[in-house]
Amino acid sequence: MKLRHRLCLALLLFPVVLFAQSAAKPATSTSSSGGAYPVMSAAAKARARQIFGYFESGQATQLFAAFSPGMKKEGSVSKVSAMEKELENKLGREDKLLGENYAPEMMSHNTVYARFSQFSKSKDPIYTIVMVDEQGQVSGMQFRPSPPVPGNRFADYKAQTKLKLPFSGEWFVFQGGTEIYQNMDAYRDAERYSLVFSVLKDGQTFSGDGTKNEQYYCYGQPVAAPADGTVVMVNNSFADNLPGRPEQVMPNGNRVLISHGHQEYSLLLHLKQNSIKVKSGDKVKQGDIVAECGNSGNSPAPHLEYRLQNSKGVPYPFTLPAQFVDYIADGKPVAEGAPVRGQFVQNGAAAAPPVAEKK
Repeated sequence: MKLRHRLCLALLLFPVVLFAQSAAKPATSTSSSGGAYPVMSAAAKARARQIFGYFESGQATQLFAAFSPGMKKEGSVSKVSAMEKELENKLGREDKLLGENYAPEMMSHNTVYARFSQFSKSKDPIYTIVMVDEQGQVSGMQFRPSPPVPGNRFADYKAQTKLKLPFSGEWFVFQGGTEIYQNMDAYRDAERYSLVFSVLKDGQTFSGDGTKNEQYYCYGQPVAAPADGTVVMVNNSFADNLPGRPEQVMPNGNRVLISHGHQEYSLLLHLKQNSIKVKSGDKVKQGDIVAECGNSGNSPAPHLEYRLQNSKGVPYPFTLPAQFVDYIADGKPVAEGAPVRGQFVQNGAAAAPPVAEKK
């Protein structure tokens, strides 16, 4: 997954962007502060929405007061007020909320609020990100017009393979969906249907200071074959990165590729070094454990990336929309569907591979 802290997008809209407290490099060594706005709590979510309201309604004084000390160093009330006025002149006011979601920042104690909405003077929807720390302070905030994601030749594709989620227990969907506020690959034609999963406890991906892979709840958890098939490619040679230090040379890291027939292949990425239990040519059954979740390749922190794609490498593969069967999303059964960012998902009870004990 080419995260590269994508939440801190380079803004293309105006020179009058909101300030960011070095948001592109969250500190992985900062432990939880135990503030009044724990990560992913109801209080943190409400606070993020409140801060968006300050921006949208032109309340510059309240917005600046909510900035973290690092953010305040980059501006002033007058600068925020000028920015809000310029944005209102260009965008108008919000007319309609199109969608929103919440997620923890993968390597820090921030709640990330993503909002997708239509403004009165903007032809394109506006994509907003508000990052709130555990003190309820704004640690990053960005806005940009986002044109509708263009269709592609696979937009209406219906997978023939009946897929199960490739893990046991409840995982969080960091990336999934077809709009930019759900999926940072939405405009990347070849990768737009990639899915990214991690495990949360108390709203966070890690314990302690998050500087070691073993502190991440998903690290070392078993990864399962999503469906019956034949293993056609394995790479097990890349060392796991230290959190915050992704490897750019081989972006996919350790991986397993499984052919299901019908020109449909499951690609499991960023796996733990020396954890892969299969080799090319092996036949696997749905739910068989093939590897463990890791942090190899272009991966800033342990997570699992999954792609359903249409070739094993030649011609160049494109991701396909993946429909999973018989799973639970946010506590509700789903007969068939596609997970989206912000959901907690797990297989139904009949399709659960074993869970590794977390040491």
